[in-house]
Amino acid sequence: MKALGNLFLIVSAFAALSACGERGPAPFDAAQTAIGAQDYEAARSSVLEVLENEPENLDALQLLARAEIALGNADAADRAMSRFAAAGGDGKVLNRLKAGALLVQGYPKDAIARIVNDFDTDAWRLRGEAHLAMGEKNAAAQAFEQGMSVGDNLPLAVAYARFALGNGNLALAEKILSRMQMFAKDSYNTLVLSGDLASARGETERAIGAYRRAIAAYPNRIEPMLALAEAYGSEGKIDEAAELVEKAGKVKPSDSRVENLRIRLMAQRGDWEKIRLTLQGQEAGLDPASPQGLAYGEALLRLGQAEQARVLFSRATLLDPGNPYCRAMLGEAMLATGDASGAWRTLEPLSASPLAPAEVLAIAEKAARASGDPKADALKARLDPRRMKQTVELIEKGQAALDRQDWSEARAVYTRLLAGGEDAEVLGRLAWASAGLGRPREAIAYADRALAQDADNPAYMHAAALVRLELGVDLAGARSLLEAAAEADPRNADLARDLQKAKAAAG
Repeated sequence: MKALGNLFLIVSAFAALSACGERGPAPFDAAQTAIGAQDYEAARSSVLEVLENEPENLDALQLLARAEIALGNADAADRAMSRFAAAGGDGKVLNRLKAGALLVQGYPKDAIARIVNDFDTDAWRLRGEAHLAMGEKNAAAQAFEQGMSVGDNLPLAVAYARFALGNGNLALAEKILSRMQMFAKDSYNTLVLSGDLASARGETERAIGAYRRAIAAYPNRIEPMLALAEAYGSEGKIDEAAELVEKAGKVKPSDSRVENLRIRLMAQRGDWEKIRLTLQGQEAGLDPASPQGLAYGEALLRLGQAEQARVLFSRATLLDPGNPYCRAMLGEAMLATGDASGAWRTLEPLSASPLAPAEVLAIAEKAARASGDPKADALKARLDPRRMKQTVELIEKGQAALDRQDWSEARAVYTRLLAGGEDAEVLGRLAWASAGLGRPREAIAYADRALAQDADNPAYMHAAALVRLELGVDLAGARSLLEAAAEADPRNADLARDLQKAKAAAG
């Protein structure tokens, strides 16, 4: 589960604050349970029931404010915080609530200002997340660590563990998880984090066990269901994965994550006709660059409707110019419609990479041969089973080294892969390996060489900026690169988020 950073910042910013006032009736307990399981809609529903009879219940008003913030209802959150203040709510608790709201709204400096004299564990969590939002990882780690030294606080521990996991520091994540298992063993976050950590380590069976426990304990949360389905899918257990997706769909039928995974599993099975039938009624409003749009385009291509597929992949490539899958599928669709020269122009840059998969090389070889380009013979040679096996093994070795943060090994592997000539993808991996080894100048040089291979590609602009941002070097350059990338790819939410971090870091 790699996409942790953004979503977790939003979710964890509204975690439990210090309680005040007296406990309400049973619905309040339900609201607390729902907050702990990050089910904010259920929490709001339960807490509103409490407030019908006890309109000045401070605990309930606090929970309502947090639930509204988590759901993105800024006006409703303000009303709840106003009611909390009017009922005599604690000033520091109110400031933490307001800091959480400011953080989610994109004002991390203002959030820190709200809690400047507060040294509660939750205030340290908010500081850590604010520093993260500004791209200040060292300051974030210090804040999290300071909070952990104050005492046990589940939201703080989760934030710190997610920070560690997102940065590949699995040893630190394990240390924090061990502490969570001592004071919150059966909590939703502890169970799910255990699965996510095991998944990051490649310990699939351990991850599966953790997700199963989370599902049993929290049957109304679809996240562990989808995570378990992903784990099953990675092992080729498509039927088991599909069952879980359907189960998640019954809990949250309108959740886009459920439908996206359902479509992906159909594609993994090769159920192209089923994908076409599922999505054809949505074609008019389907985003061609979305997971569903891309699956629909491939389904059309596999079912012989190459011209329609070409139109969709052309639009998808314009919308997501840095996506190699879009380019590969566009090239294949062009070849299928008789445009061999166009297909070769599209596929040649992808096939030049030593990281190119066999499927791309095979279609590129066909396009090159149909176009009369002599490079077709070189591509055919690369497809020799023995040579392909060696290349795949080397690529997998490099990826495994990156995953376990063996930067020296990763650097050695990708240096070998680069021996065949400059390649942006390989250079990008060398940049991260060099950054991990504490070689900022080398890392930036590799990232800039990658960008030089495809200067208009927003993905490489993004990568060159991130190396600078992560190392805290040339922040002005990082901001400039991210601004150019965001202009080239305005729909990219990750770019927009990192641009805000660069702006905050650069002051």
